Amino acid sequence: MRHPARSDFAIVVTAVGVSVTFKPTNSVYTFYRPTAGEDVARLGPVAFAGVQHAGRGTDDYPADEVQALAQRIASELATPLWSAQDEKAADKRTLRGHAIGGDDDVIE
Repeated sequence: MRHPARSDFAIVVTAVGVSVTFKPTNSVYTFYRPTAGEDVARLGPVAFAGVQHAGRGTDDYPADEVQALAQRIASELATPLWSAQDEKAADKRTLRGHAIGGDDDVIE
């Protein structure tokens, strides 16, 4: 039995989820970003949505190890990206309604 390595995975992070492909078998593990209404403490930063196997399952790799490593990689890569996106969105909300270059900016 073989064990998965970090280099066995290809990752795509979007605003709402993460796709992690296990390259040796082309299995795609999909995770989503839990919303505020969900139990984020229980689910963690990413929640498992499902897996699509390309016909061979996980071959001679333990399926639970492959899924666990895929989820760990998804969490590690998506969390900082999503945090940065959240900060940027918060900054935009804070700046809304504040005009730059208005009449009160004139220096005499």
